[in-house]
Amino acid sequence: MASGKAWNRRLALAGGAALAATGGYFWLRQPSQSVHHKITDAGTFLRGNVAEPETLDPTQSSGTQENEIIGDLMVGLMTHDVACKAVPGMATHWETSQDGLTWTFHLREALWSDGVPVTAEDFVFSWRRLVDPASASSYAYFLHLVKNGAAISAGKMPVTAMGVTAVDARTLRMQLEHPAPYLLQLLTHTTTYPLPRHVVTAKGKDWARPGNYVSNGAFVLKEWIPNDHVLVEKNPRFYDAANVALDRVYFYPTSDYAAALRRFRVGELDYQDRLPVQKIDWIRKNIPQTIHPVPLLVTEIIGVNHKRKPFDDVRVREAINLALNREVITERVLRNGEVPAYNVVPPGIANYQGGLAYDFKSLTYSQRIARAQSLMRKAGFSESNRVRTTYMIRSTAPGAGRAVAAAIQQMLAQVFIDITITPNDMQVFYPAIQEHDFDIAQAGWAADFSDASNFLDLFRTGAGNNWGEYSNPAFDAALDAAQREPDIALRGEKLTQAEGIFLKDHAAMPIWYWVSLNLTWPYVKGLESNPLDFHRSRWISIDQAERIKQFS
Repeated sequence: MASGKAWNRRLALAGGAALAATGGYFWLRQPSQSVHHKITDAGTFLRGNVAEPETLDPTQSSGTQENEIIGDLMVGLMTHDVACKAVPGMATHWETSQDGLTWTFHLREALWSDGVPVTAEDFVFSWRRLVDPASASSYAYFLHLVKNGAAISAGKMPVTAMGVTAVDARTLRMQLEHPAPYLLQLLTHTTTYPLPRHVVTAKGKDWARPGNYVSNGAFVLKEWIPNDHVLVEKNPRFYDAANVALDRVYFYPTSDYAAALRRFRVGELDYQDRLPVQKIDWIRKNIPQTIHPVPLLVTEIIGVNHKRKPFDDVRVREAINLALNREVITERVLRNGEVPAYNVVPPGIANYQGGLAYDFKSLTYSQRIARAQSLMRKAGFSESNRVRTTYMIRSTAPGAGRAVAAAIQQMLAQVFIDITITPNDMQVFYPAIQEHDFDIAQAGWAADFSDASNFLDLFRTGAGNNWGEYSNPAFDAALDAAQREPDIALRGEKLTQAEGIFLKDHAAMPIWYWVSLNLTWPYVKGLESNPLDFHRSRWISIDQAERIKQFS
């Protein structure tokens, strides 16, 4: 999911009216301040969300800022527990054929928020819509493992040929193209969730707006004020509503991390999705209880457009890779414990031995620069004939993105590449990369589920999230061979072979692996740090006594 899973829009401060709408608050005075401060009731959770969502339609969604909200509104066959492990959601149990190609899921009795029963036909409708070329979903490839899914996406077969069937109202059968031992983890992803077909059919694209939105999850959509907040409220028809502690959740777009920190410090946010790196020392000294960094399955990447010169030349791509001083970026610019990345699949991925890295990892930085300059000269460039290009980043706010971009600008200048940094908010950035309208771009990927294919499939020829349009038949064939392999260990070896091709081609430039940079007040209970960095509000509660004490 773009981690890219996405980000960055300007922060619009939420006004007092939004908080007053929660149904009550306490007026408390900070000892060192002369202003009043609002503390909401125990049933209200105030979340800083990494950016303004583009959509709340699961089929059309692609970013983290959407995943967290949709994950509160909807539940798929599988869902996440408090530790972000895959657990039964709409499915109560399932059977798998001996060859691993047929899965039969049995659904629980459940209702949509408007009282209409959730059925297996809702899943069939949703999945057909995802792979339908008319939907133009960037995640259509997620269900290419379902029989005929890829052919349907390519326009070669009708959606009715998809290998998914409603046996009856509460039995769903899937036929796969190849064994998929990671299927249960994949089915936690928002794009595989059911849709209320009776609403989508009636309302069309407008179904995902407040007033029309019908959900089957722990919360329902109450309001969406663009660039201010999304409000969800407890769904009384949710099958596990009795165990949902919160009454409402506000999601505030907080891509300006410094402004978000100020709001967090005074209790206008209970949780903030990212922190400003320039304030990390202050945070560690003054509010260390709010940060609990853990390694994440997230790789920060620089993407290049293979369809534009000179980035179609592997020598230029390798020179860029060589010039990136990953240790300087992680240790001097970021300083949060990020790990330099020399391959695209992050450590800790399930069932993957990995072990590959760029062959230049053992070289000193001066040796890398010398090699990069030699490659650039062979490609026709030099001090007097420099590459002049643009580097698009996903933030208009000052912070880590700008600081890292400035460092990269200096590094590439050493190898005859002059970049102009072009910051964009998410309304511009994501359409641009999805339409391949860039030279070099800040990219990245956060795992949708713990499997190496989730990172490598990004670079398949024609894949919906293959922003740089990398294409190598040998790489595609290696991935195909891995997908057909039923033995989990052998499959991992074949995926490693595919990653080796990616590295040799310098298809993109991984820079670092993330650690979680969330801020959470201790009075927020049930929010556990985890490698996927998803936190469903269903499991969260507020210790109101602690909250009041914190700000009194």
